[in-house]
Amino acid sequence: MAVASLQTRDKLEKLCALVKRKRKILILTHNNPDPDALASAMALQYLFRVRCRVESVIAYGGMVGRAENRAMIRSLKIALTPVSEITIKTFSVIALVDTQPGAGNNKLPRSVTPDIIIDHHDPVRAGSRKAAFSDVRTHYGSTSSILTEYLREAEVPAGIDRNVVTALLYGIKSDTRDLGRGTGPEDMEAFLFLYPRVRFKTLSKIENPELSRQHFKIFERAIKNAVIYRDVVVSDVGHLDSAESLAEMADLLVRLDGIRWSLILGEFKRDIYFSVRTSHKRDRADRIVGKMVRTIGMAGGHDMIAAGKVDRSAVGESTYEAVVELLISRFLKGLKNDDIPGKPL
Repeated sequence: MAVASLQTRDKLEKLCALVKRKRKILILTHNNPDPDALASAMALQYLFRVRCRVESVIAYGGMVGRAENRAMIRSLKIALTPVSEITIKTFSVIALVDTQPGAGNNKLPRSVTPDIIIDHHDPVRAGSRKAAFSDVRTHYGSTSSILTEYLREAEVPAGIDRNVVTALLYGIKSDTRDLGRGTGPEDMEAFLFLYPRVRFKTLSKIENPELSRQHFKIFERAIKNAVIYRDVVVSDVGHLDSAESLAEMADLLVRLDGIRWSLILGEFKRDIYFSVRTSHKRDRADRIVGKMVRTIGMAGGHDMIAAGKVDRSAVGESTYEAVVELLISRFLKGLKNDDIPGKPL
């Protein structure tokens, strides 16, 4: 097996030893979980059950707003519990998937050190190095690819559950934009391993759900409010019912002819969220968003995809408009486009 190396085998043994005979195991995703987070959590729960012989609970913060993600949960029967309905400190083992302590996008209290971390986001946080088990592979395009390796190494006698397979493949497709963004050989091999085992009718239902009128209204605002600065497009969409919409709109607008970067911003539950995309593999979007939120928020991502959040309590009496203006200014300055006048789309 080319990808499932001795290193993965050793990690699998260590992982099972850590959860062995533990009664309360929590798997926590990042807030407003996307397909990669959902698939990774589902796969880790399945791995715990079939390989380590223990049960676990999957919890998440925020909400699942995007239609595709709700369809994924429903079609693949992913059992999720809102973090507001559990007490984190009562669990004997806590695993973070597709996120890390200190990333600012999960509900893990700062006073709690997780036992297990499996993620692919850059940078590797200081808190991740303190965990008993940490597997953060920043050169992978998705956390689903990492979990696929674990399941391959586990060698499930009856074969991996096809719902889990379908979830993982969709997680990889979603985070790598159909293998076209931030994809490495490990992601490609995971995809090829999963592909023959996928439930394609179920996958089609997930990828093509019915969409609400609100969905199209947000897209209308994103296009109407778009401003172009040479090869950069920026759009402030204002109030949102779900922060997940920003990523979808950033993916759409970066496809504009002549555009290299997209930045979409909005307000969700009084905090300011934003999503950044670039069409060039070596642009380091993660570094740009880091500069955007310096001293005022949290951000992270990869070369071509990144996102962040500014907590309103961190900016005092500043209005929403003032914070958005600051973020856009820092974004354009980081791209050396701050001297370019903006033009409506």
